[in-house]
Amino acid sequence: MEKLLGNAIDSIEVGMQDFWNGSDRRLVSAVRNVYAGLLLLAKAVLWNESPGNDGSLVFITKVKKDGTIIRTGKTVDVKGIQDRFVEIGLSPDWGPLDALQSYRNDIEHLFSSADPNVVKEQLGRTLPLIQKLMGEYLGIDPRRQFSDDCWQALLETEHFFNELQAACAATFDNIDWESTEVPFPKTDMSCPNCGSHLIWQEHPDQRNAQHMHLICRNCGTEPDLEDCIEQALADSTAAARYLVMTDGDRAPIETCLSCGREAFIVDIGKCILCDFEIGGECAICGEHLSVQDYSPEYPDFCEYHAHVISKDD
Repeated sequence: MEKLLGNAIDSIEVGMQDFWNGSDRRLVSAVRNVYAGLLLLAKAVLWNESPGNDGSLVFITKVKKDGTIIRTGKTVDVKGIQDRFVEIGLSPDWGPLDALQSYRNDIEHLFSSADPNVVKEQLGRTLPLIQKLMGEYLGIDPRRQFSDDCWQALLETEHFFNELQAACAATFDNIDWESTEVPFPKTDMSCPNCGSHLIWQEHPDQRNAQHMHLICRNCGTEPDLEDCIEQALADSTAAARYLVMTDGDRAPIETCLSCGREAFIVDIGKCILCDFEIGGECAICGEHLSVQDYSPEYPDFCEYHAHVISKDD
């Protein structure tokens, strides 16, 4: 574990040095290095949590024909890391890691260059995860592990991001939002042009989410409302949707049968983008109606009773 931890700290240190260097090439390197450092920190936690501290949770395993489990020489990827954290009962907020991974992919394949302000924003989001992995899970004070320069850089980027994010988020305070299970994703919207998560609403007194006029605080781009909200809902509910796949829980978001967007919020029975609604209970059995049940011909009945009635018609 010590080697993993040391490599993680070194990678984050180099990444922050790259950021302060300022050249475009070094900005890309900063994102890559800090991202790699976060993965190594997560693997250090898995090593520490492995039975007998043997590091078994870090490696991919295979099952032989006789049922014997063997460890390969390859370590788990991002999804494997997150899966194993769930298995051992640890649940950090992976949002900063997922956002940094997405931005890394964008600057390598989509954007023509890395925007210094967006890189600063992305790095500023990582400190809470660093503190969680090191401080809570490994019992190590991160402030004492990083150099003074690196630690101050992490604090400054976090302060920069938090201050601007709070100002942007405040412009959505008056939005009427019915769902109690899916919060309004005011901090999960991102700019399609530069990748910034600092999105604000031009008219803060606007109450209807469908009438918002969104603007990127960093580059001034005006994102498409439906695209932006759909992606933000996907990002904000990623953890809940993961549990649906692993535990069979009810999905918080479904595909709207009217507009086709992933914006149908299950607990209110309504699409937040087009107002298409499915609500109430089956008129025969009282079962709560869902997207899976809906039939335009028999909108007041569950799937089973709609099928029964159709047979009688």
